[in-house]
Amino acid sequence: MIEVLSPVGSLEALSAAVRAGADAVYLGAKSFSARRNATNFDYSELIEGINYAHQYNVKVYLTVNIEVKDSEMPEVIELLGFLNGHGVDGVIVQDLGIAAIIHESFPDLPLHGSTQMSIHHASALPLLKQLGYKRIVTAREMNRQELREFCRQAQQLDIEVEHFVHGALCMCVSGQCLLSSLIGQRSGNRGLCAQPCRLPFAASGGSGHDLSLKDQSLFAYVREMEEMGVCSLKIEGRMKRPEYVALATYCCRQAVDGKEYDVDLLRKVFSRSGFTDGYYEGNLGRQMFGIRTEEDEKASKESFNQIHELYRKERQKVVLDIEVSVRRDQPVTISANGVTVSGEIPLVAQNKPTTLTEISESLAKLGNTPYLAGKITGQVDDSLFVRSSEVNQLRRELVERLIEQAIRFPRRRALAVREITGNKEHRLKKTYVRLFSSAQLPSCDDYDGLIIPINMEVPSIDKEIIVEIPRWIFNEKYIQERLEHYKARGVTRAYANNLAAVNLAREAGLRIMGGSFLNITNSHSLRVLEELGADEGTLSCELSLKEISQLKSGLDTGIISYGYLPLMLVKNCPLKNGRSCRDCDHKGYLTDRTGTRFPVRCSFEMSELFNSTPIYLADKLADVENVDYQILYFTIETAQQVDQIIQAYREQTPAQGSFTRGLYYRSVL
Repeated sequence: MIEVLSPVGSLEALSAAVRAGADAVYLGAKSFSARRNATNFDYSELIEGINYAHQYNVKVYLTVNIEVKDSEMPEVIELLGFLNGHGVDGVIVQDLGIAAIIHESFPDLPLHGSTQMSIHHASALPLLKQLGYKRIVTAREMNRQELREFCRQAQQLDIEVEHFVHGALCMCVSGQCLLSSLIGQRSGNRGLCAQPCRLPFAASGGSGHDLSLKDQSLFAYVREMEEMGVCSLKIEGRMKRPEYVALATYCCRQAVDGKEYDVDLLRKVFSRSGFTDGYYEGNLGRQMFGIRTEEDEKASKESFNQIHELYRKERQKVVLDIEVSVRRDQPVTISANGVTVSGEIPLVAQNKPTTLTEISESLAKLGNTPYLAGKITGQVDDSLFVRSSEVNQLRRELVERLIEQAIRFPRRRALAVREITGNKEHRLKKTYVRLFSSAQLPSCDDYDGLIIPINMEVPSIDKEIIVEIPRWIFNEKYIQERLEHYKARGVTRAYANNLAAVNLAREAGLRIMGGSFLNITNSHSLRVLEELGADEGTLSCELSLKEISQLKSGLDTGIISYGYLPLMLVKNCPLKNGRSCRDCDHKGYLTDRTGTRFPVRCSFEMSELFNSTPIYLADKLADVENVDYQILYFTIETAQQVDQIIQAYREQTPAQGSFTRGLYYRSVL
């Protein structure tokens, strides 16, 4: 049976989810969770929550799904050790270094891949298997055909697939957003997104809130998803109220059980101008956009009282098939789920003997417990008498023993965490130029290598050429053919921003340059990247120079030192809220409430929102330590501007005009 997976941000929400019909819940500790603003759970609350859920045969998955810094590693390892010893059923992880630690040091702890890993294509699956992942939470942007093919290949590798079916939609592909961190130092990749996308950002002809999508709801498709191989239906909302958790869980439970559910009430409790199934149906455009209105808020307040009944009472979820034995000269025994309790030897009946029916009626009175009586069978010899008080006592003992069994923590291995050794000396010695299009090809030669998009032809220059694989794998066959095309022309390396791209490059026989959107923020992740075959790794743009200086790595590392950084990778282009693709030349701008303009460019069936000002470090290169290369990341510049920037970096010229130092001098939270 497919799993109903509910979000919980507090013990009250956990109780609501269990009572409303969840098969599993996911929650976060007080730190290292992608919803750090939720109430979340301290260690004692985690134990209480795990025990409560396990009594009802409900699984508990713990989120450790943020980018982690080297300074935080000891605390994270302590948390993982706690989870390993206290019965959590899986850990949801984004960071490659954390995944490696779990796989190597806590090998019995099930490892789930967070949606923050941006997993959207089956090409990533072989590497995920190699890294120890048992389950993958897929990207919300996948349509049904993409999801079906992903499930087919995941089944071949014995990897489970979990997909979001209800709740808020980020405008950006999860794990690929820098908007909150660049604007306010609150990183979505570290669990503190300030949700700036819900603020006014206006496209030409749009609504004025052109980064705000409606909430997704896919309960109508649960039978189809189960048929294609999705094992878990995930509901978003760890920061939502218990009423929301209860209703969303109940509706998903009803859909899984083939029953009707109240769509109107679901919409009232929380929506942004209604729901959308646009990604799943492949129906993108203006109809997917929506905001939270005053009418939505009013409807929510009015709906809460209707929901309380869904989780007012404990839910008897675990069905017990009970075996009874009342035999002459033998203790009375009652057994269920591998647990047996024994009483006294039955008496010889003086009047009316005890029957199995009478015993069954007493045993079925499971009351305010997690259990519901199923089949009650067994042997009761003739002419024997068992006191009803004894049967009741045996029932209570059976329940206590069953609960003890349910909350008993499994014994799991815990091995030493591998230390990072073999750190090489790093110094800034190479400059790579990354282009958005062939129109930007520089005429100067003061750089060491050229990173070009996969649809650009190899220029006739005496420089190393590196082909950039798109951040969203939109057409596997096309990408494979283009990689072979480049390889035939002497290209030996690929720039890869996701695991699918890493694997496609490996299969093509190309060496790997890790991109910044692999979100490498610690030494353990660098070690994993090296073991996957990379010889260079570009660090996350969310690290400060101080944090970069403390990393250890055996491969060459680098940073993006110039460029209009991509703030979002978007499937449903924000420009579509104002005009159709037919009327667009694949570029435009969004304007925020201060009048600042953010460029939007489209390619490879995706859109990117870029920062309004470029990072500029040409006059600060003396501060850049412990890296081997820098990338000048060109997007909207002309060829003349490209030449000027390259020259400025060669001469370390002070900046002119509008610019930013990015996050290199101000660490994100």
